Amino acid sequence: MNSFKQLGIVFNYEFLKHIRRARLYIILGITLALEVLVLILIPVLTHKGFPGDVKSMAALLTIGPSLAGIGAVFFAGDAIAGEYESKTGFLLFINPIRRIVLWIGKYLAGLFSVTLLMIFNYIIIAIALLAIYHTVPWQMYESFGLATYYAAAVLSTTFFFSAASRGSMGATIMSLLFVWVVSGILESVLSFTSNPTWFILTAGARSIGTVYGGLQEFLSGLGLSGADLGNVGNFHIATPGMGAWGMTIYFVAGFLGSIFLARRRQLA
Repeated sequence: MNSFKQLGIVFNYEFLKHIRRARLYIILGITLALEVLVLILIPVLTHKGFPGDVKSMAALLTIGPSLAGIGAVFFAGDAIAGEYESKTGFLLFINPIRRIVLWIGKYLAGLFSVTLLMIFNYIIIAIALLAIYHTVPWQMYESFGLATYYAAAVLSTTFFFSAASRGSMGATIMSLLFVWVVSGILESVLSFTSNPTWFILTAGARSIGTVYGGLQEFLSGLGLSGADLGNVGNFHIATPGMGAWGMTIYFVAGFLGSIFLARRRQLA
C-alpha cells in the first residue's frame, strides 16, 4: 500500500474519531450560543440598536479566532501524546506505515474538523448580517481564510506540545497556557510599549478582525471615538498581512518540530 492510500486511511479514521466525540458538538453549541448572545447584548447594552456599519457588526461577531484556537487544541492535544500515553503506538508503529504519514494524516483530520467549525461559525455570521443589513461584506471571506490559517498555526503548535509531552492532558494544558496566557501577555506588553507584535501568535488572531478596517473605523461604526476609550489608541493591532506572516512561523515551525520530536521518541 502506497503512502497516499495510507494517508487517506489515517485521515478517515482520525476524522471519524473527531466527529464521534462530544467535544466537537459542545464547541458547535458554544459557537451558536455566543453568536446569539452577541446579537442580544449589543442593542441592549448600547441602547442604540445595532451598529450602522455592517463591517463593524461583522467584526463584533467574529469570534472565530477564539473558537479556532480552542478547537485546534482540543482536537490535537492527544494526537501524538495519546499514542504514547495509551501505548496504542505499539500497534500502530509495527505496521508498515511511516510515522510521518501517520502524523500528517492526524494533522489534516484535525485541520479539517476545525475548518468545519469555522464554516459553521461564518455561516451564522452571514445569516445574521443578511437578516439585519441585507448584505455581507466581501471582507468576510478574507476573515474566514485568516481564521482557518490561524487554526492551522495553533494546530501545529499543539502538535509540537503533544510530541513533547508525556500525556495528552499535559499537552492540552501547555498549549492553552502558551496560546492564551504567554502569547497574550507578550502581545499586550509589546503593544503598549509601541513594539511590533506581528510575530506573536495571538497578534495573528487579532489581525483577523482588521480586515474590516482599522480601530478608528471600527469605533466610528459603533458611534464612538478613540477619546471615548482612553488609551485604546496606544494598542496597536497587526495588519492582516503581517499577522499572516507571524502565523506562518508557528504553522511551519510547530509542525516540523513535532515531526522531529515524534520520530525520535521511544514508546517505552
